[in-house]
Amino acid sequence: MDRSIRQAPRIALAVSTALAGLALAGCTTSAAPKANMSFASAQTALSTGKVDKAIVHAEAAVLAEPRNPGYRALLGASYMEAGRFQSAATSFGDALDLGDENPRTVLSFALAKIALGESRSASAVLDEYANLIDPADLGLALALAGEPERGVHVLVNAVRASDQVSPKLRQNLAYTYALAGNWRAARVMAAEDVPADQLDQRLTQWAAMSAPEQ
Repeated sequence: MDRSIRQAPRIALAVSTALAGLALAGCTTSAAPKANMSFASAQTALSTGKVDKAIVHAEAAVLAEPRNPGYRALLGASYMEAGRFQSAATSFGDALDLGDENPRTVLSFALAKIALGESRSASAVLDEYANLIDPADLGLALALAGEPERGVHVLVNAVRASDQVSPKLRQNLAYTYALAGNWRAARVMAAEDVPADQLDQRLTQWAAMSAPEQ
């Protein structure tokens, strides 16, 4: 049985980023018809929020073709959506072992480890695959893994190197500032994209999400 997740609220903002498009990731191997049909059904189910069905179909695809890393990654994404983080970590890890280097798979694996309280392991994964991961995602993931100052460093450098800074990058930096306890900087950065009448609410949400577990 999967472990209860203390850090789940903290990773809520990052999970959708990690999983975005993962269900559409193609497989590099030639798939058997049965496996391919199960994979397609899992993609459809996951994209429409039918997580239980996605898991059933993704498990069938993996059973039919166990060495396909794309199928393992999709199964991990399905488990992730269901909050089954231990199973998700296992599936994402299997995908990486089979040669998957999709940045979303790497990021999702790290986030699953963070959710399980295995921050050191998550940081090691992020360090190993740092060159593959979008700095906007890498910085926030490092912060969620308990290294907010490193996360700020990565994100600030990304901002400085960008000709046009995206809202995603700005807001990930704002949230990372919050995780680092720099609320003044978090407010200034968040205000770039969040309407003034919603800013206090956004910061309150971040404060609740970053509060230590009792």
